[in-house]
Amino acid sequence: MALPISPRTSTISRRRALQTFGGLGLGAMGLLAGGCTITKGTPPISTVGLDKKPAPGRKVNIEVYSVWGSTVGQGLVKLAERFEESQKDIGVRVVFAPAGIGGGSVQQKLFVAIAGRNPPDVAQLVPSQTPQWADLGIMTDLTDRFKAAGLSENDFFPGAWESMSYNGSVWQVQWDADPNFPFFWNKGVFEEVGLDPEKPPTTIDEVDEYSKKILKKNGPNIARIGMIPWDTYGASNSMFTWGWAFGGSFYDKEKLEVTPDHEYNVKALEWIVRYAKAQGGADRLAVTPPGLQLHPFSTGNIGMAPLVAPNYRDIRTNVKDMQIGSGLLPHQPPGAEKEGAGAWIGGWGMFIPSQAERKDEAWEFIKWVSTADDGTKAQWDTVGFPPAYNKSPVVETMRNDEMWKPYYDVLTTATNTRPPFTVSDFFFQRLDQEVTKAIFGLKTPLQALRKVKEDSQGELERFRKEVGSI
Repeated sequence: MALPISPRTSTISRRRALQTFGGLGLGAMGLLAGGCTITKGTPPISTVGLDKKPAPGRKVNIEVYSVWGSTVGQGLVKLAERFEESQKDIGVRVVFAPAGIGGGSVQQKLFVAIAGRNPPDVAQLVPSQTPQWADLGIMTDLTDRFKAAGLSENDFFPGAWESMSYNGSVWQVQWDADPNFPFFWNKGVFEEVGLDPEKPPTTIDEVDEYSKKILKKNGPNIARIGMIPWDTYGASNSMFTWGWAFGGSFYDKEKLEVTPDHEYNVKALEWIVRYAKAQGGADRLAVTPPGLQLHPFSTGNIGMAPLVAPNYRDIRTNVKDMQIGSGLLPHQPPGAEKEGAGAWIGGWGMFIPSQAERKDEAWEFIKWVSTADDGTKAQWDTVGFPPAYNKSPVVETMRNDEMWKPYYDVLTTATNTRPPFTVSDFFFQRLDQEVTKAIFGLKTPLQALRKVKEDSQGELERFRKEVGSI
């Protein structure tokens, strides 16, 4: 059995940091990895309102890096202003430090700042990156501060806590717990093809049955489809979602072994490939017009879809005549025992770089944003993401809001999260590449997933040798 590695406390060199982080740039998760979605036709990101100077007259100013563009980034600036209003001593400078092609895995400005030993006081990460970044020595151990604040594992949803803690320590606090995913269906499409609009599919077999009725072709092209399971916010996210819906597993923590070729993961990918072929092929999909700004489900040409919260909200706001049903994801026995088995918690966490100068003040900001009643409410009002802190009043707000109730149901029941381990970004990248090959018939599902295992396990061993192990 491979031995676990202990967290590194030494500082990473500039050269080593650039080499390591440069390798992370190969990822293809995109911002959707955290639940924020970019659809085709989205205009270039405007930088207006994404930076902020500290409020004047403060005893101490901290610097916070924000990966977010558009209204989310503007919301984070407003959130920093709300924090400044909550106390008189700490000012907040917000610096727009965008994530690149790889979303959270590629934060060039942050990586260069850390390598140059001039990091911000607060930075962000995709939670599954915690083990790698902790072992590289670039994160501050927050355990003592966490305990002194009276916080514990029980204060967070299980899917979030899984990534916050590593080797017995707390390294980041997850402030955004994206509930991925509720399941939605177009009641109008159901009625048109003779399906009961109040009765969604509960199993994958029923998804296949419903899809046969919904399918409409325009020559060789697919003009209307039941669902697009190979594009549930990217190939790797699709694999996680439907792998869990079949009862699969992706990482064995006891053996420190990646398990993409788990029996039920293979069955899930076989179903995705079979489904695509049955519809006419993934390359024949023609359900969206050019320049579409909303999620394709908004066109009425997709009968069923998992949706992240911002997409659902935008569709409800902009396509008011669409009648949408909501529930939990279909599952597939015998591997999965109940609806919603494929749901998982995504999101983003905040951490303090190990070389940050103002750690105490940085912690006050993180603690307020992530765990204070007024802070989590301010985050909900300005940025708009569900909190990972399960005692936040926002959770009750979601439960009583018809718009957000589907996400409350996932938030409070999902236990899955993308597996946090030291080469998770590499693993996600390989899933994206190999699952795509299987979908387009270049490999069998088993061949693709075994290749992911071979490459990722090799990278895991390489990381252990280079960083050190006990």
